Amino acid sequence: MEQLIERYELAIRAGREAIWDWDLRTDQIYYSARFLQLLGLPGGDLTASPDLWLGRVHPDDVDWLNAVFQGQLGEQAPPFHLEHRVERTDGSWCWLLCRGVAIPGHDGEPVRLVGSVADVTERKLAEEALRRSEERYALAARGANDGLWDWNLETDEIYYSPRWKQMLGCADAVAASPRTWFERVVAADRAELEAAIGAHLTGDTGHLEHEFRMRHSDGSELWLLVRGIAVRLDDGRPVRMAGSLTDVTARKRAERQLLFDALHDGLTGLPNRTLLIERIGQALDRDRRARGGQFAVLLLDIDRFKTINDSLGPVDGDQVLMTTAARLDKACHHGDTVARLSADEFGLLVNEVDDIASAVTAARRFADAVAQPIRLGDDDHLLTCSVGVALSGSGYAAPDDMLRDASLAMFRAKTGGGNRVELFDGQLHRHALDMLRLETDLRTAIDAGELCLFYQPIVSMATGRLAGFEALMRWRHPRRGLMQPSEFIPVAEETGLIVPMGRWALHKAAKRLAAWQRLRDPVSQHLFMSVNVSGKQFAEDDLVGLVAEVLDAHPSLDPASIKLEITESLLMQDPERSVQLMRRLKALGVRLSLDDFGTGYSSLSYLSRFPVDTLKIDRSFVSGIAEGGGGAEIVRIIGVLANALLMEVTAEGIESQPEVEFLRGLPTHYGQGFLFGRPMPEQQADRMVRRDPLLLEAVTS
Repeated sequence: MEQLIERYELAIRAGREAIWDWDLRTDQIYYSARFLQLLGLPGGDLTASPDLWLGRVHPDDVDWLNAVFQGQLGEQAPPFHLEHRVERTDGSWCWLLCRGVAIPGHDGEPVRLVGSVADVTERKLAEEALRRSEERYALAARGANDGLWDWNLETDEIYYSPRWKQMLGCADAVAASPRTWFERVVAADRAELEAAIGAHLTGDTGHLEHEFRMRHSDGSELWLLVRGIAVRLDDGRPVRMAGSLTDVTARKRAERQLLFDALHDGLTGLPNRTLLIERIGQALDRDRRARGGQFAVLLLDIDRFKTINDSLGPVDGDQVLMTTAARLDKACHHGDTVARLSADEFGLLVNEVDDIASAVTAARRFADAVAQPIRLGDDDHLLTCSVGVALSGSGYAAPDDMLRDASLAMFRAKTGGGNRVELFDGQLHRHALDMLRLETDLRTAIDAGELCLFYQPIVSMATGRLAGFEALMRWRHPRRGLMQPSEFIPVAEETGLIVPMGRWALHKAAKRLAAWQRLRDPVSQHLFMSVNVSGKQFAEDDLVGLVAEVLDAHPSLDPASIKLEITESLLMQDPERSVQLMRRLKALGVRLSLDDFGTGYSSLSYLSRFPVDTLKIDRSFVSGIAEGGGGAEIVRIIGVLANALLMEVTAEGIESQPEVEFLRGLPTHYGQGFLFGRPMPEQQADRMVRRDPLLLEAVTS
């Protein structure tokens, strides 16, 4: 591990780049010493707030940088790079080239942004000088660290600066021809480079910026970043193109190392849980498409590892883990995957398993590979393991399900005495086991601080600005990671745990809203918070007393800024009682929203009696707008109906520009959906409130 860290640090120093690591859960950024040096700050490595960096960004660049960071919060966002200016402590401005990538958690949602920054001020100044005059261009060519080039398109001659030649190990006397350049480009990258140059020369792109590989004179490969811009005649015809060449080999290596670290275990070097789940998912996809042979997922746990670790110490414990990893890896066949999932738990993906017998045979092969003596200190110790097996032929839809069932089988092997292989039996009461486990965990989730709220922005369709949020519950499960409501709310409803969870959610959401309203700016003062009310809460809890308790706890909070969302089907279970309860809630000053309108069974006669402030159009109708047919008409009718009943309309599930345009033509007051923002953690929502973004204009411009 120490050698891995040393190599990583050497790669970073070689690239003259600084490192940053943004933990989205704590909203804290680790800044390397080099980063602080670029900002003109003293000291070594530091973990601090994003303002240490973002508060120094040039006003003309801050929106672009924030937009790039926001884009990384989507699923499978590609790595990014962006140049921006920051103000140093001495008042001077420097240009930084920022690169980064999102690191997903167990559920695929980003939990970190990591990357690097490099000081590219010299190159920016050189490029500016290049554009101003030939004389300044010559001075920049001698002083810049990047290689510079100037291509006369009419004569097809290129000037290469001394630094350009030095980077590639060229002799001083090289032909001033494009062949000098392109013949050194790695064959696999040449077509894309030529396409990028061609796109700029034809005017399809505003400037040239492309990364590719070239061969050094010593035979090694370099990663290079080329930038350039064309000089054109009045008719737009390019006659000249000039730019720079930057050696980004060290940064590429660092990026590969970051990606490797994100998907591999630091101790053993094996794939981690994230990578194993990805490969199981790929195997499931192949099986569904091709109906090929079965595969198996194995979960292997070292017997008595805790005893070994506690009695002999962590050094010997690590030796056991590394030896086990090496033995498992050696026992793998081509195409198999072995991963370390936790302390002494390993997962395996075994391909080409014909039947149950062959799966069990493979499991015993791995168990036998582990069950060999190992020298620890002065004694030999015999390792054994418990193995659980899950077969793909059981009709799995998700990789997590296979790991779960393999874990159940492994647990049965351990409780059966260990040193054995158990196959998951499809006749096991999987649902009952999951329910029991989730119920047990849920009973301690609130006290353990595992529950949290995510906030999805709601936008005013009239102004385009942030109007409020919907509070959505998430569970940071200690083993399963961040869980979506669909994974635990049904269990909470069935067991009655949803009542204390709902109480906690309303208190938490109100506290966050009160904090925002205390900012005293025009946006935060008018923010509202939508909170879902469950069926159990509505039917069994003292909901009126709860709301009064929340309002008493936050006297500065405007009651009208709390919006309780109640589903249509819930009200129809007992319409008369629902009307009375809603009137009592309205008397407290809070607002009521009818969620998923149009999907239930309410009648218009009851709708006119319900004291509802807002109708929330279900996403299934909104998504049908672009498809034509009756979806758009249903949305139009709901809007007209709400307008006639003096109710506001919120459209949820907005994901496209055509939907926005259609809804803006109706009496639609608010919009909600992935187009404006996904549910986000508290810290990210807080930053959105303080920025006061013009969300609707941002997606329609």
